[in-house]
Amino acid sequence: MLRSSQLQHGHASKHLAYPHAVGRQACAGLRHVPARPEVAVRSSVDPDELHEAKLGPNVVAGIREVKEKLTWSPATVIRNEAINLDGTHRLLHLSVSDEVDMLYGRKIQAVPDTARWIESFTVPGQFVGVRPTTQDETNGLADNQHLYTIACSPYESRRDSAYIGGSIIEVVIDKRNGGDQSTLADMAPGSTVEVSQVVGRGFASLFNSYSGLPSSLEEQRNILAIAVGLRGIAAMRAVLNWAPVQAHATSHRVSCVYVTKSPSSAAFLAEWDQWREAGINFHPLYTESMLKSSSEDGEAPAANGSSSSSGSDAVVTAADIMGLLDQGLFLHEHGIESVLGGRASDATVLLAGLGGDIASAVAKELTFKGVAWERLLFCDYF
Repeated sequence: MLRSSQLQHGHASKHLAYPHAVGRQACAGLRHVPARPEVAVRSSVDPDELHEAKLGPNVVAGIREVKEKLTWSPATVIRNEAINLDGTHRLLHLSVSDEVDMLYGRKIQAVPDTARWIESFTVPGQFVGVRPTTQDETNGLADNQHLYTIACSPYESRRDSAYIGGSIIEVVIDKRNGGDQSTLADMAPGSTVEVSQVVGRGFASLFNSYSGLPSSLEEQRNILAIAVGLRGIAAMRAVLNWAPVQAHATSHRVSCVYVTKSPSSAAFLAEWDQWREAGINFHPLYTESMLKSSSEDGEAPAANGSSSSSGSDAVVTAADIMGLLDQGLFLHEHGIESVLGGRASDATVLLAGLGGDIASAVAKELTFKGVAWERLLFCDYF
């Protein structure tokens, strides 16, 4: 049973985006056209809407909506743990308040009156805003606030949230970035924060909304994931821990290249062997050997556009990243196809954590090697 708000939003947006569809529907109501058995019947669902239909009921996928209309829910910190050797990268386990009223009647029993928060988290690569509760109670994302990739898979969140009145998610915080991140990184279990509704379409093409991670799995494509820095590996962790991807890795090539500064700054080190045991080819690439001095403070712009102190991923420059990716992807004896496990034109490449200039350079190189534009999937640019 659809709610009135869903009906109004869903049909209104379709009519505005596809005005010709209204005319076809009106004509279909005035006359009956007999079907011809020799003519294939086309699906009534537009191909460009197939991926959008898989999104949850309360997802924000536009920059303007993020800035102006983002809504927030109370959440509780369950656990705060370090995910790298020096303890600067923290993994926050959050329980988002998710109580819903149940409808009861003579013929229905325990039907939710509204959608749960967790129902909006459907694919890896989606984001949420997280802020301390001491801030102003305003909608939207302020200029000094950040979106954080949900670092767990949708399957894990639903499993952990099945029998409780909250939605369990995980986000990664870098305490060296200052501001809200330093405050969040120091929070103990029991602390309260505010979490926004789910943001973004997950890993999707910038050119074709149907091309995404679910469609790549359905089409049996080999997958290459390129993660740069903490933001990149947080998004890829949700991918590599997702049950459909791990099942896909048993029969198709799934590879992940993780660019980071050094083993001490690398995140989720303890999980690398678990991914390899699941059949995923995981390859870390360290920029430490390419820097003139690993202990020297870096003044160059970082891959994610931020700056930080010595020993962080922020000292990595675009030239360092491109040099590593050249060695790790393009300079093999048999080219990038040896990394992809087949023809480049048949593969899908996921990219996360790359800044605009680096993402553009890597995308151009990949397409030059034969990867289709629509098979380059980003989550940072929703």
